[in-house]
Amino acid sequence: MRGSSGPARTRRSAAILAVIAATGVAVAFTSGPDGPGAAREVGAEQQVNRETILKGRQLVLEHGCGGCHGGDANPAAPGFLAGITSPAQEFPIGACAEQPGAEPCWMTRPRNLTPDNTTGLGRFSERQIFNALRFGLRPGETADVEITSSTPGEGNFPLSPKYLAPPMPWNSWRHMPDADLWAIAAYLKHGLKPVSNQVEDSEGPPDFWASAYTEETFGSYPAPPFPAAAEQEPVDRSLRDRVLAGRQQVLEHACGDCHGGFQNPNAEGFLAGASAPGQIFPVGPCLEDPSAPCFMMRPRNLTPHPEAGTGRYTERQIFNAIRHGLRPSGTPDRDITPETFPADPDFLGPGMIWFEVRHMSDADIRAIATYLKHGLKPVNRVMEESDRHPDGWGTFYTDEEVGTFPAPPFPTVNEVGG
Repeated sequence: MRGSSGPARTRRSAAILAVIAATGVAVAFTSGPDGPGAAREVGAEQQVNRETILKGRQLVLEHGCGGCHGGDANPAAPGFLAGITSPAQEFPIGACAEQPGAEPCWMTRPRNLTPDNTTGLGRFSERQIFNALRFGLRPGETADVEITSSTPGEGNFPLSPKYLAPPMPWNSWRHMPDADLWAIAAYLKHGLKPVSNQVEDSEGPPDFWASAYTEETFGSYPAPPFPAAAEQEPVDRSLRDRVLAGRQQVLEHACGDCHGGFQNPNAEGFLAGASAPGQIFPVGPCLEDPSAPCFMMRPRNLTPHPEAGTGRYTERQIFNAIRHGLRPSGTPDRDITPETFPADPDFLGPGMIWFEVRHMSDADIRAIATYLKHGLKPVNRVMEESDRHPDGWGTFYTDEEVGTFPAPPFPTVNEVGG
């Protein structure tokens, strides 16, 4: 069922490609606001130690880098982060994403992220990797310099920026703290074994995606002050700090890419679920064989509406959905242990990448649940249930396919360090 089209890959492509197909790339460049200085004078190389590398590994797993670049959330899997190996793993961007053969059409190809000097990231500095994650700038066309602005021609921001192609979700990860982005760069450069795998360059429009990354769609950086248009102050003000922590995790983990509004809490329908047919996407064997069975995934309303959204579930049920992949509507409100795990689990469909975000800390997952329950305005948008696999997706989520929880000890066969 998985083949070359993993669930994380499907999830991101469905959301981002729908927007690219709808908006096109014909409008002029619209820059976001100036952000704080990205790189710090304390160079990343001064902070490369085992603790930093392990932190980077944790962030790579929970943010789903392997969902596109290889290996999913399993650092012991063959080809982990080594890039695609066949045309079947490419992403079509543009009108062809919904209608094969339609124009415009560009093929984007997840790159080799291992530190191989010729085919991977070995030829780029950690600062160039940082700038890719913070500003979306392609390392190969961006100088190794500190960037202090997001306005073309100012603060070392390129006058003619060349952006990473969708569906690379840098517009989500830019909300991560500087230290987290430096840690990811350190792990990619110093925690992985180099793998020689040459991936062909991605295709793109003449403006290198500049007109696609608008503030209106993806929100501003930094994020707007809380509460934004789709948000509300918690009634219990003692929850405010946890609500803000959950908001941070929701933005940087790209929840809005599927559930609405991308990283823009001012957007109408932010996290209120799919609102158009183009936001519903298939998973299953049909991705590789059109005659095979297909299951339609419908991103749900995450706002706290008591009937249409998460208002009918407890924070513990939301926690169990993120940590264990258990559908809240089919799982009792109780702590999940090996003894209390359902004998016949009802899992979330593979559009939801719980097998990646489960690697988050307990505190971060609880903060997300608190934000969804207490930091959002309720929206009455009733969503049809996603299609369910006959076995509740139980045979789909194997350790071989999605890795183990907790992750295997560092270093695995694909990693270096001790």
